[in-house]
Amino acid sequence: MIVRCVQIISPATGAVVNDHPAVRIGAECPVLEVLTTADKVLLRVPDPIDSLPGAFDSPGLWDAAMFTVLSDRMPACWVAALDDGALSLAPREWQRPGFWEDFFDGVPTAVAEYDRCKAEILKQS
Repeated sequence: MIVRCVQIISPATGAVVNDHPAVRIGAECPVLEVLTTADKVLLRVPDPIDSLPGAFDSPGLWDAAMFTVLSDRMPACWVAALDDGALSLAPREWQRPGFWEDFFDGVPTAVAEYDRCKAEILKQS
């Protein structure tokens, strides 16, 4: 799935803003995960800095209202999981409790799982 950013909604305030260091209007990016709750839909996309040498890949969750869908092709590695009323479409490895905490803490197994699954998603985009 590929999306294009058409507006920026601040994760902190929910207000539409002109810019944000982690996302750009007009940027096209792959969707790594879709997360839905009763009141919102979030897309996990890689920050644009992940193409810079040595930059830490910090995939963020963004309001789906920020994007328009360019390609609705879903990666084969996505599975649906329901947890506490939230529905996630993502690789099974990312849906285990604590995965994102481990990833952002730099736990090697979580980072390796992220890198492998992200490469698979990008290949299928």
